[in-house]
Amino acid sequence: MNGIVVVFSRPSDFAQEQAWSAWYRGTHLPATVDISRAESATWWENVERPHMAVSPVGFTHVAIYEFDDVATGAPALLDLFDPSSATAAPRHPVHTIIGVEVMRPAGNRWNERLEPRRDITGQVIAFVGPNDPAREAEWNTWLDTVHVPDMVNSGAFVNATRWVRTERSRFGLDHLTIYDVTLADVDEAVARSASAMAPAREQGRLLECHAGGLRAVLRRAD
Repeated sequence: MNGIVVVFSRPSDFAQEQAWSAWYRGTHLPATVDISRAESATWWENVERPHMAVSPVGFTHVAIYEFDDVATGAPALLDLFDPSSATAAPRHPVHTIIGVEVMRPAGNRWNERLEPRRDITGQVIAFVGPNDPAREAEWNTWLDTVHVPDMVNSGAFVNATRWVRTERSRFGLDHLTIYDVTLADVDEAVARSASAMAPAREQGRLLECHAGGLRAVLRRAD
């Protein structure tokens, strides 16, 4: 696998969320995987949201498509999402895409996605990066060898993978870390990873240029 496409979405009318979810899970996801020739796709729900409403980050669900060749797979998938494309897939009336990210592996260590399986109960995703682009090489090494191992060793996660946008943005954070959870309660994973931060700070294992952006805690929706 050499890349992923991350799709942030929501229904525009929460009174129709149940029907939209059934369409997404039963029709949209398998059809777009098949046509784009994705290796697999998983679907997740943002746990940090009010009932019948969207969370402050603006999306309720996240789909992650995995590709052996993201350079050809991603354009085909994006055409399926685009209503103006000749190959656009049928859409549910309340289906709304909030954003799409096309990403390739980053770093030198955390590049192996786990095979989709039912015991992965959740994921924590976080956009991260150095606040000084001149320190990106140093930051990459620290993330690979210090921070991600600390998070995995906290007992919160069973795996992590690192990604970077295939097209860098001029501003903002281009890197994404995805942490896999097998605990019954995804919130417990968040608590365990948070409790590891104070010791890391005391031991000088944090890097002052490290910055976090959008973060979401996800549970299985497929």
